[in-house]
Amino acid sequence: MGPMGAKKSRRRASRPGDRLWGGLAAISGTQNLVAEASRLEEYSEDMAGYRATPAIVVRPGSENEVRRIVALAGRRRVPVVARGAGSSLTGASVSKGAIVVDMRRMDAVVKVDTVNWYVRAQAGITLEELNKRLEKEGFFFPPDPASSSICTVGGAVAEGSGGLRSVKYGTVKDWVLSLRVVLANGRVANFGEPLAKNRAGFDLVHLIVGSEGTLGIVTEACLKIIPIPAAKPKRMLLTFDDWRSAGDAISQLKAAKIMPHMFEFLDKETIQAINKNLNTNEDEAEATLIVDIEEPSLGRAMEIFKRNGSRKVVIAKDASEEEAFYQIRSMAYLAIRGLGKAVQVEDIVVPIDSLSEYLMKVKEIASKRGLRILVNGHAGDGNVHPVILYDEDSKKSRAAAFQAFEEICRYGISIGGSVTGEHGVGAQKGRLLREQLKAHEGEEALRLMKEIKKVFDPEGIMNPGKYVEAA
Repeated sequence: MGPMGAKKSRRRASRPGDRLWGGLAAISGTQNLVAEASRLEEYSEDMAGYRATPAIVVRPGSENEVRRIVALAGRRRVPVVARGAGSSLTGASVSKGAIVVDMRRMDAVVKVDTVNWYVRAQAGITLEELNKRLEKEGFFFPPDPASSSICTVGGAVAEGSGGLRSVKYGTVKDWVLSLRVVLANGRVANFGEPLAKNRAGFDLVHLIVGSEGTLGIVTEACLKIIPIPAAKPKRMLLTFDDWRSAGDAISQLKAAKIMPHMFEFLDKETIQAINKNLNTNEDEAEATLIVDIEEPSLGRAMEIFKRNGSRKVVIAKDASEEEAFYQIRSMAYLAIRGLGKAVQVEDIVVPIDSLSEYLMKVKEIASKRGLRILVNGHAGDGNVHPVILYDEDSKKSRAAAFQAFEEICRYGISIGGSVTGEHGVGAQKGRLLREQLKAHEGEEALRLMKEIKKVFDPEGIMNPGKYVEAA
């Protein structure tokens, strides 16, 4: 804040959040408000570096407080953005001049039902903490995004998050039974039921899942859970000399009706970054796969890998080695960040039988644009995470990165893919979302989505300018 910082902090009239201070203080208490410029910094950026400074941050402790906050925002016509850990990679959790609602005080596990197999949890608990609580009862919640240690239930629901186990268990949307949501009018809606079957009314639960906070704020979720498996699959690390061979192995494994619990891939440059920054010593092969296979299918899987020229096959000998293999994939992003470049992490889904073709196209685009683009992702569901490295201080490099970003998205669309599988649209991909829907005969669907947004949020206060509204 500089030498004038102390004087500025006493003159609240100069702060953008000043006109909201009194009303929000009456709801959540002054101790749960953030309006000083230095403290707002934490809420002004997401994990990908998208920046926008809010007017004020409020940390509610109950659903009733959230309801009153949103009602106040509606009366004042001020944007509202719900925030968990801020681990968005598309600018979804930052908004200029908004009331940011930090949900992390609402972190209770209300109920674990071990007969009906669901957990009722508040939106602010992290997925890691949720699973620690469930483990005591012998259960777990399968979706595991890479940010599980910090990301919250509310954020995972709003983003429709995926993760390393998606190939076996699906994404968050497959595990949500019911939601409590504060709507733009300040009312609370209960969508769905904590039941294995429920056909009463339209499925509004899954309209909220993945809506990126643009339709309402999730305060509580009933999530399906399952017992921790008694028998663990075998974890393997494999390397290949080229992506064509690795891609053929991936396609043939799926065609053979073998269902991995986890099926991940990393390119040579990603492994090099991991070795350099995490002090590992993995083979720096062109393609590396990490896969969990149930023992009855292990023999057939090994035949497929061998037939496609796997250079190295290592089966983890114990839990410690299993964890080491897992960390190779889960820590990839941090290792890449350690290269000291500006990074843009992308999220494209392509048909699995087009995966090797797409990966080779990404490398071709990198070469054409004079950039390094590292790739990793989820082989079992065709979800690719190209990571574009560029020089933030160079106008030419920034332009090349943006051109590469658009090219890798558009090529994905052209082969029947999607511009996002789990990271969402946010402020980043509105135009590309429109292009995808137009290319895949989804223009009428987009029109309906925009109408739905107006029904839920007629004044446009819920995370405005993002997602469908930006398309």
